[in-house]
Amino acid sequence: MGSEMRPEQLDREMIRIGKVLVTHLFVLLKTAQNYNEGHSAIQAPIANVINTAREIHRRNEEASLRLKGGYLLLGELRLKPDAAGFDAFMFLMGMMKRFFIGSINFTPAVSAGEVGAFAYLLKEIEPVPSPQTYQKIVDRMQQRMIVNIELEALSEEEAFERSDSTDIKDSKATSRRIYFQTMSAVSEVMDNAKMGQTLRLRKSKRVVQSMIDQLLAAETNLVGLTTIRCHDEYTYNHSVNVCILSLAIGQRLGLSKPKLCELGMAALFHDIGKSEIPLEVLNKPSQFTPEEWETMQKHPLLGVKKLMRLKGLDALSARIITGAFEHHLNCDCSGYPKVPCKGLSLFGRIIGIADCYDGLTSSRVYSRVPYSPDKALRFMLAKAGKAYDPVLLKLFVNCVGIYPIGTLLILNTRELAVVMENNPDPQKWNVPRVRIIADGSGNEIEGDLADLADPAGGRSVAGVLDPNQYGIDTSRYFV
Repeated sequence: MGSEMRPEQLDREMIRIGKVLVTHLFVLLKTAQNYNEGHSAIQAPIANVINTAREIHRRNEEASLRLKGGYLLLGELRLKPDAAGFDAFMFLMGMMKRFFIGSINFTPAVSAGEVGAFAYLLKEIEPVPSPQTYQKIVDRMQQRMIVNIELEALSEEEAFERSDSTDIKDSKATSRRIYFQTMSAVSEVMDNAKMGQTLRLRKSKRVVQSMIDQLLAAETNLVGLTTIRCHDEYTYNHSVNVCILSLAIGQRLGLSKPKLCELGMAALFHDIGKSEIPLEVLNKPSQFTPEEWETMQKHPLLGVKKLMRLKGLDALSARIITGAFEHHLNCDCSGYPKVPCKGLSLFGRIIGIADCYDGLTSSRVYSRVPYSPDKALRFMLAKAGKAYDPVLLKLFVNCVGIYPIGTLLILNTRELAVVMENNPDPQKWNVPRVRIIADGSGNEIEGDLADLADPAGGRSVAGVLDPNQYGIDTSRYFV
């Protein structure tokens, strides 16, 4: 099977299986915490881990999970968690760090007895992050004759990085957790809407409040996560991105926390009407026919109808309904739905900007070729005063920068770099902080962060590149 696949197809398949292995290992370790050794409940999780490892071995690959640079890899392939698997990733990575384990490899000869014994061995040992803890695990494995599960210690480089930049790592991990929790919350509400069930927004309100707190503490981390593109979950992914970008604008406007919460909720459910659009239209890979486009344009009104069923309509419900209704109307009322219009609310104008930017920069089902971030901004700036409020659009540009987070740059040194954050000095928006991802010869590297405002670095922006043309997924540097 593997020999018939192109290399990139094989990589995608291995990444998929690697994520399955992470999930099964997570279930195994959690089950071992709740049941005594030998209990029947542990048998299925053990079998799932072994079967997944064998599936990897059948493709002539190693069933080896390892930590590198704060990420989890299967061999050399980086595994990116999705909403459903986020808890499994965080648990496993946290466990490996606490036990000072750099990698776990299941050999082709691994047995059910060894997998079960390994799970219970980890339960017995006090998780103190030090080389001594790792050695204690290795000694116990030898005593128990666990020879077909191979461990490596966390490297000095990884250990140093982990202790030297704990605050940054923790902040990024918190942002990732909040992002995927929000995606899970919105998918739950959208699925309920699709089935005609009562909409409950309490959980969504909690995660939006967490998002606001994190945005105030570490805006760059959250805005960077809007580069994530989940094609299979575009509507949910897009809704969370629009929520983050809308909150970033609202924060710059000086909105209070309660108002930011209302804005975030309105942005999060601006597309809830799409739950009523037939999937064959919503997921159509090619351009819409006029009839299909007419169907798509109904989703703001369909959203209003859904949201009118909310129990106990109040001011928050009204804001959410307004966001759903107005986000495609345009500032000059030239958009849709075609209704009498004397102007948009503040929330409608904000969400319209965030919605358009994320839509343009995403590879949407019905628009497969995304704009680069700088091209999207140029497109929107050309419509300032017509489709978009010029003052709010300027605030948005100040938020994402002349070179928005996630932009792929080529520098005067011929190096490739991804914009990681804007310069905090408003006078230096054209010199962002970047991560070098390829050297001057085009070789991919795990480069350092560089401040283009630092004259000692000798680096400057030579141009903007389209990452899609080069097959570069810039979101990998933020997850």
